Amino acid sequence: MFVTHTVKDTAARVGLPSRTLRYYDRIGLVCPPRTASGYRVYGPEDEGRLRFVRQAKTLGFSLDEIRELLRVAERGRCSEVVPEVERLLDEKIAAIDGQMADLGTFRERLVAFRAGRDSSGCGCSGHGAFCGCLNDADDATPVHNRPRSMAK
Repeated sequence: MFVTHTVKDTAARVGLPSRTLRYYDRIGLVCPPRTASGYRVYGPEDEGRLRFVRQAKTLGFSLDEIRELLRVAERGRCSEVVPEVERLLDEKIAAIDGQMADLGTFRERLVAFRAGRDSSGCGCSGHGAFCGCLNDADDATPVHNRPRSMAK
């Protein structure tokens, strides 16, 4: 027989808040047994699973991705888990590369707009019109060159 721990003790041991352990139980990521009085008790396997989930979260994996990794890991072979982890990491790296390119483009747009500004203002103050100092913002960069999140 192995030693089991309460939610609070297990949370401290694996570096997660107690409410997170309860949530993971509720959604089926970790399903610890319960005592006769209904308390969750976590054993070494549960703790290992929770550490795996925590570490996967630090790499940016979603709970759905983690659920799939857990299914593969339950077969007990790292040789099956590693290629799946690498595939997910490659997808995340590609997404980050795309976001960085978009941010670079957006930064260039801001710099170009700033460089083209007349620092004396737009000249609209005092005549009742709403400030027009951003009227040329659409002209700073063509729409097709804007980051996807900024395109109209």
